[in-house]
Amino acid sequence: MPFPFHSLLATILCLCSISATAQDTTQRKKPFVHAYGNIQFTNNGIAPVPVFALGRPAVLANTYIRKGRFYFNNDLMFGLDAKPWTINNRFGFYMVDNEKLSLHLATDLSLFFLQRDPNVNNHEEYQLQRYWGNEINGEYRFTPNRKLLFSFWHTITMDNIGVQREEYFTVSYSLENLRLGKNFLYGFRATALYIYDQDMVEGVYAGQTSTIQYRKWGANVFFQTMWPIHVIPKVPFIWNAGINIPFGN
Repeated sequence: MPFPFHSLLATILCLCSISATAQDTTQRKKPFVHAYGNIQFTNNGIAPVPVFALGRPAVLANTYIRKGRFYFNNDLMFGLDAKPWTINNRFGFYMVDNEKLSLHLATDLSLFFLQRDPNVNNHEEYQLQRYWGNEINGEYRFTPNRKLLFSFWHTITMDNIGVQREEYFTVSYSLENLRLGKNFLYGFRATALYIYDQDMVEGVYAGQTSTIQYRKWGANVFFQTMWPIHVIPKVPFIWNAGINIPFGN
């Protein structure tokens, strides 16, 4: 049985609604339209739910467009051979957004391209799997460089194929822009997560993402690992490395 996250989600929403009334009087100022994102080139293509990987080099493009409290987020993920992997389209709303706390709700249409065995039909083909998800994401900023992040995602299939239902909860502690000598910046994020994929996998993972950046360059190099702590059935340790290129304002 999956962990009862619906009760947890209701509690979080209740507490954050109280926080919104008390704290959101100082909403952070944004440009009229705020557009930003990043492009990653990786050796292993770890997905946004970082217990899954493409298993070969990939390129991931992540774009946000925000106006006021509303935003649109698009993820495009392909192998470096230009073969499709995943496309996410997310529409969201910030319930709270001030100097200390951000909390936003979103709904997501996800398209997953499952590559079939080419030996079956003697040619390459893909099965399109469609998923619809709802999520709550939050970020609490202790300082500009120290953050606590959390996410809860509930996803169901729109077809009778693939994963029928998924529950995903993650908590991360992030350190950003730490000085490493005179010329480099270092970042570190520790993550704990729980995932339930109906009839497929359930368990707890721990992971980390480390980044290093030359101060005069916008890009950074990252190294990501994910360890299964208690997962049924057993799954392997996965890792990922690459270069991350941010863009936008």
